[in-house]
Amino acid sequence: MRDLDEFEDGLIEEFRNHPTLRGVTELSQDDLWSVLLQRRFLSLAFTMAYDLAIDLLTDEQSIRIARVIIREEYPDNSSPGSTPSHREDLMADILALGVPREELVRSRRSLVTTACVDTTMELISSAGDSKHADVELLTILRFWGEVLVSVEYGELWRRIGPVLGDKSVFYYPHHVHDAKSRPLAAASPLSLTHSDQLGLRLVQLIDSTEARERFRETEQAVVAVKTAFYDQFTPGS
Repeated sequence: MRDLDEFEDGLIEEFRNHPTLRGVTELSQDDLWSVLLQRRFLSLAFTMAYDLAIDLLTDEQSIRIARVIIREEYPDNSSPGSTPSHREDLMADILALGVPREELVRSRRSLVTTACVDTTMELISSAGDSKHADVELLTILRFWGEVLVSVEYGELWRRIGPVLGDKSVFYYPHHVHDAKSRPLAAASPLSLTHSDQLGLRLVQLIDSTEARERFRETEQAVVAVKTAFYDQFTPGS
């Protein structure tokens, strides 16, 4: 698994160095708000992606892990309906950053953002029809929905952290809980992050050279989608 970790870590660093993420502290307020509002639409697609993947997974253990993660998006620790969903927490953080509610209400998905959502769903659908469907689907859920999300929010935090601080109810908690805290080669059932929970099962399912290759190709496809999203905010792209 060490070679897959090295491959993955290289993709993570490549993505982290995207000009928009690398230069987040230099963005104007309007440009920052544009990034956050468009990124919100990807977050809204999170549960749709998980639901679609659950439909297509055949490995029961993988399905159970995905079910637990998607249910955490809608916590209800007290009386029913009294606890905000993670999507509501996201909106709360955006408004706390000073984005006018009217601007959030009037925001619409750009053509690029729409294409990224559509491409992600097609990637999941195609993975479900693959010989190594469970490997590809878990790879997408883990890399698209967890590992790279933590990277995104970690980079954005350099700009929004000084404003939100410990009052953040979405960006910082997701940066922490979605992170890859262990290499695949050291996967452990004791790890609590979503990335590592999915990673443990993924390691168990990657049982052939062909499966390893599908892992690599799927992660490359995920990075391409994520990169395309941020390219829309890079001048001259």
